[in-house]
Amino acid sequence: MVAEMRVLALNLQYPNDIMKEGLGKSLLFDKNYWIVRHLLFWSFIYLDELFNQLGITEMGELDKATLVTFALDLFLVYVNIYILIPRFLTKGQYVLYALLTFIQLALVVYINDSFYNYFYELTAEELDEIDTIADLFHQGIVQLGVLFPAIAIKLVKNNWSTSEQLKELNQLQYEAELDKLKKQVNPHFLFNSLNAIYIQAKQKSDKVPESIMSLSNLMRYQTYDALQKQAALTKELAFLTNYLEMEKMRRDNFEYRMVYDENDVKNIKIEPLLLLPLVENACKYSVELKPQNLSYVNLAFKIANNKLRIDLFNNIGNVPQHKEDKYSGLGQSNVRKRLNLLYPDAHRFQVVREKTEYHLMVSLDLKNQK
Repeated sequence: MVAEMRVLALNLQYPNDIMKEGLGKSLLFDKNYWIVRHLLFWSFIYLDELFNQLGITEMGELDKATLVTFALDLFLVYVNIYILIPRFLTKGQYVLYALLTFIQLALVVYINDSFYNYFYELTAEELDEIDTIADLFHQGIVQLGVLFPAIAIKLVKNNWSTSEQLKELNQLQYEAELDKLKKQVNPHFLFNSLNAIYIQAKQKSDKVPESIMSLSNLMRYQTYDALQKQAALTKELAFLTNYLEMEKMRRDNFEYRMVYDENDVKNIKIEPLLLLPLVENACKYSVELKPQNLSYVNLAFKIANNKLRIDLFNNIGNVPQHKEDKYSGLGQSNVRKRLNLLYPDAHRFQVVREKTEYHLMVSLDLKNQK
């Protein structure tokens, strides 16, 4: 019966549905449950002997040979999973691991066979009738029935732990990258705003107090709402409106327009400050040196089929640009990186330069946002 149960254990598989449950995961990984999971394993391996001790079956008293077999099974399993697997198998030394496991298995089979003959005091005639090679081969199969499930469980644990660690590491890297990109936006925006107020102050404009108040409101949003993973699109639109209003205070020949349906955008959320670098760039590159020429920035937002489309237009002013850095710089590269993190394979980013106008289009698939 013991031999049959051990051979049956060769087919042991850890159910996928248990892995998905909190209890199953705790039993497999939580250190507080290590005694429970080991008891469950050995209870399964020695199920027939357990039934015997509980009185469910009658197989006779527990003999010394069974105790020796159990001790050898403990040696076989724990030396393998706590020494051989960590030191050799997981480090890619497969041949050495297989060789040491074979030696360990052969040693256990030999000792177990020797004790069996000793405890049962077989006569010379009885020993002659035994096919030694077949008997040792059978015992080897039985021991594999104990060892293989233990190895399988150990490897499942290792793979699961490695997978969880990689997920955690990727998440930390993802959050760190986003945090770094957000921190790039904040000082860049602040420097531009302070520079605008400085110009007003230098011109002794009456709009300086109003500009300072607008900057205060903008910084309040950045300090609180922008710390969240997502913000209501309506708040983002209000933030961009305040920013463009401040830009309008600084420049007499500047106009802006924002077009959107309030019913469409009221339930939409996006990452805070995602669009600010693009609007900053649009304002920067729309500057005209000739007062009679109007500078403009126009924004349009449209929701359709759970996709958000943003169109940003601005005229091309007299701002010097590097040959390989047209309409890029910090703003565009920052947004591109954030879109790749937040909407992998779920966004479009296009820039079209006409003779007198830039048109930037961003499309976001809101269903696939991370």
